[in-house]
Formats: sequence, structure tokens, C-alpha cells
Amino acid sequence: MSARASRERRKLPPGRHGIPADEVASDQRARILAAVTASVGESGYAKSTVEDFLGRAGVSRKTFYQHFANKEAAFLATYDDLAERVVAAAQKAYASQPDFVASAREALAGALRELAADPHAAALGIVEVFAAGPAALERRSEIIGRLTELITEQTEDLPNTAPGPNFTAETVIGAVLEVLYNRVRRGEAARLPELLPDLLYCVLAPFVGHERAAEERAAALAADT
Repeated sequence: MSARASRERRKLPPGRHGIPADEVASDQRARILAAVTASVGESGYAKSTVEDFLGRAGVSRKTFYQHFANKEAAFLATYDDLAERVVAAAQKAYASQPDFVASAREALAGALRELAADPHAAALGIVEVFAAGPAALERRSEIIGRLTELITEQTEDLPNTAPGPNFTAETVIGAVLEVLYNRVRRGEAARLPELLPDLLYCVLAPFVGHERAAEERAAALAADT
């Protein structure tokens, strides 16, 4: 379930509702994560407070602290949830497509759609992670590492990787994230799918060369018109 869908969930009915305790706890946690996404996405990590989360999630302070030790813990859980969705989508794309070009196109398109569907989540995961402290940056590094390994596995037999597939993959991911950071910071998260043709070229060119990458860029442009 996306963060946006979670935010649209209704609160459980009060009083004796007969819902199992684990389902209640799961619903509470989902509402808190959605509240963190909305608050941090709108106001930034530094200006968001536990009180903001309580109001948006419709939970008590006691309930919040049953799930999370503090504001940072709630942010990290929310970041992990978003990052896992993106990584899982990338893994699925690479597993389901016949070659690196097709899988890279599918993975990149899926990630851009996921982020554009919820600009608050995009702001949290791409921009505000830098404001949330060392633990958040460590989480970000882990995600970059996992994506780097994924691309490395798919490209290690391709010829156009003079620095080596691992270094090239890490460089490509860093470049893509920098572009996304700039766009999201400018409030353009909803338009991220428009970047697919150019980002796809940049991802493919180091591995398959200019000609093939240019062909894929042209195909992506044509598909978008």
C-alpha cells in the first residue's frame, strides 16, 4: 500500500469493535507512517514534531510511543517503508525482463511513477533524508548499495564498462539521485515521469553505448507522445 493510500484509510471504530489486537496495531502503525510522510513532506523534517504526527494519524501520544521511541525512529521506519517499495519494484523489474535494457527501463519507469504518485513521500525519501541525521544517511547508503549490486549483477558481462560494472553502477545511481533531488526540492515531484527518456539514456549509455541508449531514449519519447 502506498503512503497516499495509507493516509486515506479511515480510523478504526472506537470502543469494542472485536478487531484483533495485531490488526489494530498494524492499522495504528500504518496511520503513523502516513502521518510522518505527510508532515515531513509538507514541512520538512526539522519543523515536523511528534505532535504533528499525532494529529494527522489520529492516535494518542501513548499509542505513538508504543510503536516508536521518538520522532527519528518514526522517520526511519517511514523511510524504510518507502525504500523497500522502490527496491522491491526494481528487483521485480530486473527479474521479469529479458535483458538489462528492458529491465532498466521498467525499473526506472516504475520508480519515477511511485515517487510522482506521492510527492510527500518523494520529498521525505529524496530530500529530507539529508536532514534526519546520521542513521538516516546510513539507511540511504544501504539502499544505494543494494541498487548498485542489482545493476552490477545485470551488467557485469557487458563490454562498455571501462571502470568496472560496480563503479559504473554506483556512479549512475548517484547521478540519478542528484537529478531527482533537484527536481523534488523544486516542487516538481509530480512531473518526475517526464524525466524517463533522458534518465534512461544516462543509465544505459555507460553499459550499452551511445547508439543503443539513444535508440531507447527516442523510443521512450515516442511512447510518451
